Amino acid sequence: MASTMPVVRPGTPWRPPPPRIVEVLRVVPLTPRMVRITFGGGQIEGFQSEGPAEHMRVFLPDSRTGELLLPVMGPDGNAFPSDKPRPDSRAYTPRRWDADRGELDIDVALHGHGPGAVWASSVKAGDTAVISGRAGGAYFPEADVGWYLIGGDETALPAIATVVEALPPSMPANILIEVHGEEEEEQAMPAGEAMQVSWLHRRSGAMPGRMLAEVMCGAALPEGDGRIWVSCEATIMREIRKHFLEERGLPHSMLRTQGYWKVGTVNHPDHDMGEDQ
Repeated sequence: MASTMPVVRPGTPWRPPPPRIVEVLRVVPLTPRMVRITFGGGQIEGFQSEGPAEHMRVFLPDSRTGELLLPVMGPDGNAFPSDKPRPDSRAYTPRRWDADRGELDIDVALHGHGPGAVWASSVKAGDTAVISGRAGGAYFPEADVGWYLIGGDETALPAIATVVEALPPSMPANILIEVHGEEEEEQAMPAGEAMQVSWLHRRSGAMPGRMLAEVMCGAALPEGDGRIWVSCEATIMREIRKHFLEERGLPHSMLRTQGYWKVGTVNHPDHDMGEDQ
């Protein structure tokens, strides 16, 4: 498969990686509220994934017309036509990138009625899709610490799985996952023998992440040096972060927090780490 993506040579000024036109190979329901979408074909060759909990973008069809704006090849590689508005996009964690097979999986939570959830609910095998050129923002777990406390809501499930997979199986880890309702199935988690996974089923009408915050903030922490990783709704993330920094007195270096979305906000920034606290 010949790649149409440009080669970046030493000394070339950095530019955002050009978008790629790909094909939807499969759409597989994982639970009542999550689907796995597999991309391949087209310009998938050369996609880069560097580590756990990173993010990439899927560019979405126009919500009114259903038209998917395709990038066109120019002197600097693929780019969206300059005479049309840039399409909306949403950030997702690459759950699996198989360079040999040329397949990229993303798991999408079907929560709310936002553009990403609407697209994921209707996309099917054979559809054309547009994704960002590569993923970024990877988090690399530290294997030489004594323990991990990991928490997130359903939007963080793919990232949690990649972080857990990257930890040594012998790493003591308390993994807390909040999902919507009793009907939401508990996915298989690649946890090692020293890891404990707890599923928190959110009650109908409850604030997303409230149960997660209560359990995380009430968790007993082991002795010694450890790490806390949490990704969820942005307001709840800040509440959890504030608890561990101010009430527990932990150093910033022990925490990695990120707000994946925010109630009442469309397309919340994917780089919200809560560091304004």
